[in-house]
Amino acid sequence: MLTDVIFAWMAPLTTNTFTTTVVMYWTAFVYHFFLASEISMLGTSIPLVMNFAKAHAMNPLQLGMIWTFAAGGKLFAYQSGVLIVGYSYGYFAPSDLLRVGLWLTIVEFAILLLLVPFYWPLLGIG
Repeated sequence: MLTDVIFAWMAPLTTNTFTTTVVMYWTAFVYHFFLASEISMLGTSIPLVMNFAKAHAMNPLQLGMIWTFAAGGKLFAYQSGVLIVGYSYGYFAPSDLLRVGLWLTIVEFAILLLLVPFYWPLLGIG
């Protein structure tokens, strides 16, 4: 049900490479909150992303890679087993993880926003 709502919302917004990158990245980032584990998030959504790409005549590889990169952004310890262990040993506070995770997510998005339209076509992706 959640994925039906997400993909119905995304469909009219994926008009060009830039908007598709923005919409796919941030939608996957928010979707990651509902399915905490990166593996479960990708396992339940990648097949649907591939179907979405084929149904809208988009490159499935490109959309799948954007979606997978977005799963890398983490703001809370429950989103990764490694972060849970680090937090349990007291290596960082929740506010540290939130602050660093937000900055890293924004930087990753900015890099991806440059790679998708300019570099990936040189590699044959897109």
